[in-house]
Amino acid sequence: MAFNSEKLLGPAGLLAKELPTYEYRLEQVQMADHVYESLKQGIHGLIEAGTGVGKSLAYLLPLIYYTVEEDKRAVVATHTITLQEQLFQKDIPFLQEILDLDFHVEVFKGRGNYLCLRRWSELLRGRGNQLGLVDNLERLNQWVESTTTGDYNEAPLSIPWELWAEIRCEKETCPEELCSHFSKCFYWGLRHRLAEAHLIITNQAMLLADARTEGHVLPNYDGVVIDEAHNLEEVATGSFSHELKRESFFAYYRTGTQLQAALRDVVPEYVIQDINIVLDELVKEAGQYFSQIEPLITGYTTPLTEENRHHFGQTSLPKHLQDLQELLKECNVEEEGEAFGLVEQFGEFTERLINVLDLILLGKDPTYVYWAETQNGEPCLVAAPIDVSTVLQETLFKNTPSVILTSATLSTNQSFDYIQSQLGLTTTANLILGSPFTYEEQALLCVPTQAKNPNHPRYAHYVAYLILRTVANTKGGVLVLFTSYSLMDEIADAITPKLDEVGYTLFKQGDGPRLGLIQDFQAEPRSVLFGTNSFWEGIDLPGEALKAVVITRLPFTVPDRPVTAARLRAIEEAGGNSFLEYSVPQAILRLKQGFGRLIRTRTDRGGVIILDERILTTYYGTQFLSSLPPARFTRDLDDLRSFFTD
Repeated sequence: MAFNSEKLLGPAGLLAKELPTYEYRLEQVQMADHVYESLKQGIHGLIEAGTGVGKSLAYLLPLIYYTVEEDKRAVVATHTITLQEQLFQKDIPFLQEILDLDFHVEVFKGRGNYLCLRRWSELLRGRGNQLGLVDNLERLNQWVESTTTGDYNEAPLSIPWELWAEIRCEKETCPEELCSHFSKCFYWGLRHRLAEAHLIITNQAMLLADARTEGHVLPNYDGVVIDEAHNLEEVATGSFSHELKRESFFAYYRTGTQLQAALRDVVPEYVIQDINIVLDELVKEAGQYFSQIEPLITGYTTPLTEENRHHFGQTSLPKHLQDLQELLKECNVEEEGEAFGLVEQFGEFTERLINVLDLILLGKDPTYVYWAETQNGEPCLVAAPIDVSTVLQETLFKNTPSVILTSATLSTNQSFDYIQSQLGLTTTANLILGSPFTYEEQALLCVPTQAKNPNHPRYAHYVAYLILRTVANTKGGVLVLFTSYSLMDEIADAITPKLDEVGYTLFKQGDGPRLGLIQDFQAEPRSVLFGTNSFWEGIDLPGEALKAVVITRLPFTVPDRPVTAARLRAIEEAGGNSFLEYSVPQAILRLKQGFGRLIRTRTDRGGVIILDERILTTYYGTQFLSSLPPARFTRDLDDLRSFFTD
């Protein structure tokens, strides 16, 4: 049966017959057709699909038909685990049940999510007692013997991180085909099943890991849909970055000690002793080195420059690694054995560490920006690519016939120019789809007359006052989005007593787990939720739970991260305007994400209140306004009260 969007998604189509709650959406049909044509023609595509379009089914259906009809393989790459699980556990089973097609789908996560049977058997042989982890082993062993996936997230008990780090699958400790447990390996069994799948559901980081390693993670594929694609630049920056921290060398040391145990009866004792000595020297030097550079990290981040680089470069770590390289050459082990595979992997691990040390400590590659920072109380050195467009073009877009990126927020001012420039996409088939929701009737956009510029000396006072007025008009159900923790904490301290007086509860990011705060907010009608960063997206609160979203200021990225500052500088050095070419488009996409929290269904009603007057008073403000859904506009905050009684 050939793909026909109307027969599947039309008013009298298959889904309308099978889903009692199905709503026909023209935009969903248009998106499905666009995805299918892009796949068939082997071209890249960009699709902005407004909230409520039903993106998941709009790309899953054409992907499934394309792979079955053409005997091809395709990949869906999401940003969040939540969407990955929704696709695999909800949407795919439903489609397998109703479609008259035989298709196979696999979900694929990073290898650290899967149990390693070889490391597990080592633990059972006594290392668990040494680690003080034995209390968990009996129940865990029952799961190991019964699981078909070895997936950490499917374990019926909470596995302590210290224990999982000892038994999870890792590239550095995996002899691959030479492993005695290879035939039963959960990870490699899944890798083999991927080769039989029509569709692989994974995350953006795994997709880029495959691109980075020239196809050594996933089997060959002909098409990709990247959902939540507004995150791709950030994910790519992380994927192509390099870090050095104390834990990197502790992990290396652990791998080395495990290698010694495997080599005990295979290589001369003096080689094992020498490896042991150098490993001890290495881990000792790593401890001293990171303690030594800790005082050099004087701010949130400390750029590595010509002036301070020699202070960070005073270490014997490269020498110890080179010594280990030489010792590995003396391990003449049989090529067919497990030990040979372990030596090979440890050799590659050593080479990677040497290369990253050279990259960061020498700082000679001008395509990277280098800095030191503190992560979870530990010093860390970072090298991040200034521009990911070239590397994405070379590793992903050139090597894949069709890559389709979709999100509710990809365009700025009705154009894809910014996202295409940032990601290195040249020729694409583009489509901007509005939402099936009637924003003119369902949403109110208010920039109150009392809104101020964030530089105004009494800006915080007005923000607090306008939030309280919003709460009074809605009787609760208000999400307030901030761009800084300091302002959020200041406003919370200012209004909490007043909210308490009239019986409202304030939930604030940092006071508990994110999901717990959202659930508590949803359960308590007379409440307010404060959040920054991660609260701008991924929150779905349909119905009465959310009546208003307050955006305290336009979400410009503060150039305090060295990679952001380097990108702005690169634009200026090339003769461009970094504010208009980078800062404004990025803030528009963020604002659209925040706005998108409000209307989630056809029956939702509410207001978006922007407390930053720059959206009306500056020359760039019109770009923000023209990028937002067509809500009813007002400057009178009290219109919010009458809006709910219309």
